[in-house]
Amino acid sequence: MAPPFQIISTWPGDPYGSWKTPTRIAYSQENAKISTNKWGFEVYPKLKSYSWTKLLLDKNAAVGEHDDPSLSGIIGPGMFQLPSFREAPGVCEDFLHEVYQFVSKILRQQLSDSTFEKTPMECWITLPAIWSDEAKAATLTAARNAGFGSEAKDEIFTIAEPEAAAIATLKKYAEPDALNPIKENENILICDCGGGTVDITAYTITQVRPYLTFDELCVGVGGKCGSTHIDRNLHAFLSKRFGSAFDKLPFGITGPGGKLMNNFEGLKRDFGSRNDKDDQELGPITLDLPESGFYDPDDRTVKLSYEDMQSLFDPVITQITSLVGQQVEVARKERNAKIDRIILVGGFGESSYLHQALADWCRENGGITLLRPLHPQAAVVQGAALRGLEGITPRVKYARRHYGFALSQDFREGIDSEVYAYFDPLDENRKLCSNRIWWMISKGDEITKDTCITVDVCRTYSPGKKFVGRTRLYSCALTEAPEYTTDSRVDRVGSIESTFDADFDFGKETRSKHNKEKELVHEFSYDVQVRFGDKGDNLTFRSIANGKEAGSAKIKFDR
Repeated sequence: MAPPFQIISTWPGDPYGSWKTPTRIAYSQENAKISTNKWGFEVYPKLKSYSWTKLLLDKNAAVGEHDDPSLSGIIGPGMFQLPSFREAPGVCEDFLHEVYQFVSKILRQQLSDSTFEKTPMECWITLPAIWSDEAKAATLTAARNAGFGSEAKDEIFTIAEPEAAAIATLKKYAEPDALNPIKENENILICDCGGGTVDITAYTITQVRPYLTFDELCVGVGGKCGSTHIDRNLHAFLSKRFGSAFDKLPFGITGPGGKLMNNFEGLKRDFGSRNDKDDQELGPITLDLPESGFYDPDDRTVKLSYEDMQSLFDPVITQITSLVGQQVEVARKERNAKIDRIILVGGFGESSYLHQALADWCRENGGITLLRPLHPQAAVVQGAALRGLEGITPRVKYARRHYGFALSQDFREGIDSEVYAYFDPLDENRKLCSNRIWWMISKGDEITKDTCITVDVCRTYSPGKKFVGRTRLYSCALTEAPEYTTDSRVDRVGSIESTFDADFDFGKETRSKHNKEKELVHEFSYDVQVRFGDKGDNLTFRSIANGKEAGSAKIKFDR
């Protein structure tokens, strides 16, 4: 059966056809040879361009156990570059705007201008599951600013990449004519290996007929250890082997999009696909060095032995198999569940060397079945389309972080709108609990479509004036969350801003009193709601006053 969607595989500047286009952009204001911005395959080696910018959206997150350690110095003269006139969210917005213009042009050609302009569009943006709430929100904002979901009739949502991959692959293996079809009660691990990130999530098949249903099995894991980590390993390797002769080369020669790294993409893709272990030649690269066993100045190539290539791949493979092993162990310990099969997806999932390494790991760890779909890098976008078209989604997910509010300040002292006041409902005496966090969602808690947390907030306000109340949200990725906001391992997600217009009727939830300066002040109580189970993967927020949604609520991230 043909899928109810089409995947774009013909991109500007690509003569061959590809499942995706490189996330790369070159600005005309920095490149005299081009009159308009170039993106994706249009960016040729001599243009000054920017790649991998998506990873910079999560630069505030702490480097995790399985992250590429070089990401701790993510911005600078290395492989991550930004133009002087644009921050990372702006570069992502500019790239997505080019994608939006291209996709809109195709749809207008297929539908006609009038039909396109009258048809509501539902846009789904895929995101790494390991990303912080700030990075997810930054991506959604960049996509909106680029044009996606910008019309009043349009909607835009996000979906975690392993969830999207699960939707596509599990639906495929649930079809009646599927080879090696999935069965009810099977536990299946999705290993989504992309360019920047690796996401590992396990699911339990709860029903196959008459339609597919599945739940998350346990809390997923992941890291920033995708195939671009291998590229950074290559740079470190060439720097160590050739020293300043390599280090002094311009970024346009050694960076993403140049001929050197484009040719390395071919070496990466083919590594492990043949039985021989012959040396590989990588170029073109001009080094101020004489001929040696490592460099041929006539051909402008460096020699990479099989062992050299292994040294670039193996640290990344080790991180991936460690993540897989961690998820398998969590499923066994916390759910008493055995993983029946692993499905490898994502762009890096096409690597023969990675596939063989995972196959060896599966054989050595209980004989788990390893499968790889025909087009592993297309699984994520296919799943995102199916999520929108058919509404397929896990019935149950598990929180990857703790979320909560701080307990501070006795409300009887009078609360300024910049100060945060929350009370533990179990504390009947409302004792002062300075900087203690009330964790309302714990890591590993079930998340369903109705999951939300609510805190009662009391603020002072001036009648007849616009009122903005700020409520700070905290999170933590540790298994056991610390008790206090002062702990360095607690993340301040941001301030939820509840806005009420000047003519808002505060109703019965108001009262007047004198503060400690003997001034008459007005107090207003309302609820702040953080919603985890709404459509899409981003947190959403509401302000509830007089028993119904009122005003507006959005989060302002601290960093």
